[in-house]
Amino acid sequence: MEDALRNSFQAAGQGHVFQWWDELGERSRRRLIRQLQAIDLSRLGELREAVAALSSPPARELSPASAFELSDSAFPYSLADAARAVAPAGGKALRDGRVAVLLVAGGQGTRLGFDGPKGCYPVLPSGMTLFEIFARKLHRVGRDFGRVPPLYVMVGNHNEAATRNFWEENNWFGLRPADVQFFAQGEMPALDADGKLVMEARDSLFMGPDGHGGVLQALHDKGMLADMRSRGIRVISYIQVDNLQVPVADPAFIGLHLEEGAEVSLKVVRKEDPAEKVGIFCHDDGVPCIVEYTEFSAAQAAETDHRGRLKYWQGSIAVHLFGVDFLSRLIDRGEDLPLHAAHKKVPTFDTPDPAAPNAWKFERFIFDAIPKASKVVCLEVPRDEQFLPLKNPDGPFGPDGVRTSLNDYWCKAVETALGTRPPAVNVDADVADNARELIELLIAHDAAESWDLTQPLHISQELLQ
Repeated sequence: MEDALRNSFQAAGQGHVFQWWDELGERSRRRLIRQLQAIDLSRLGELREAVAALSSPPARELSPASAFELSDSAFPYSLADAARAVAPAGGKALRDGRVAVLLVAGGQGTRLGFDGPKGCYPVLPSGMTLFEIFARKLHRVGRDFGRVPPLYVMVGNHNEAATRNFWEENNWFGLRPADVQFFAQGEMPALDADGKLVMEARDSLFMGPDGHGGVLQALHDKGMLADMRSRGIRVISYIQVDNLQVPVADPAFIGLHLEEGAEVSLKVVRKEDPAEKVGIFCHDDGVPCIVEYTEFSAAQAAETDHRGRLKYWQGSIAVHLFGVDFLSRLIDRGEDLPLHAAHKKVPTFDTPDPAAPNAWKFERFIFDAIPKASKVVCLEVPRDEQFLPLKNPDGPFGPDGVRTSLNDYWCKAVETALGTRPPAVNVDADVADNARELIELLIAHDAAESWDLTQPLHISQELLQ
């Protein structure tokens, strides 16, 4: 077996992976063999093509795409009338158990100075973590619709054990363990400037996560799609763990997706700054897709329409709905999402902490499934209501910036409902998804008569009883 494997790698021009073989102990040799057996040498050409594509990007014929725009862009905002009208259809799908939630949580909290999965990061002043926020949102869905959607959590190989342990130690945050499924995304090797596989150590290749687009293959390989079909799931609500404001299993969004007969749906926010670094939903030669901001010229990004607003305004926030039948069809046809290359710092056996990018890493993007769908629906949502990602150690998307934005949003809702702005407001995730819901609750509760609005508020179910 060893000789056959060595010969196949030498024939592919990758014989260097065995250069330290004679120096390795038995355990290290077994480790290396297991890694090499998992490498599909026939696809190395695809990796090289992804690198070559960076120097010759495809010509694009871009044009704006249609979207269901906000009916009222003034706080507390209103979604498109069409979305609100079909919310009961989304609610029925939730009551009937036709919806699953897919939480992508493969990242670490390294940039935040946190040693652990990002979902374990205590983002709120109370110490509540991102994972707990999403669990409490699921509880609210269960309370509102009589059934808690099953949760599928995509992790990385590097954080799978830590993530599982965290949920177990916290008693699954009150969810049924059988309804919380963890599965690891795939990994991809890296190539150096000469197209050689990068060795992280003398007994191992460097392997990096294959991007959020790897979820498609991972759902199949780890049996998650089969599990969904056995439960009767029709729609997957895809969200990412760092966006603590995103609604979980939004009935209006689900209803629109189902009533329009979409295979993929996405949420967008209105891009006001032409230079904002977000992917844009648009058409390429008439086909709906998301195009990276780097593929727009400065002039094109700044184009305006007859109302003086940006022509390409639909900024993607990585919130999607996918039909289970659609994803299953892609798998059955063997359709891979395209590979994307990026020049990155990759640790090697002789340079564990490179000072500059030294290799090519590869990943797939989930939004590349959009052009493959027969029908795509795009829904505009308010930015401060549904898009608050925790990305950086500081700035507006750092922990302090996120907490400030969240506090401002809820303080404005309380002031709208009760006429007084408290110094601080924390709203438990199982109380309300947005300002509209909270305002209605507060008015019905007649809270102005019973609460001290000069003090910070923690609004929970217990407080509203």
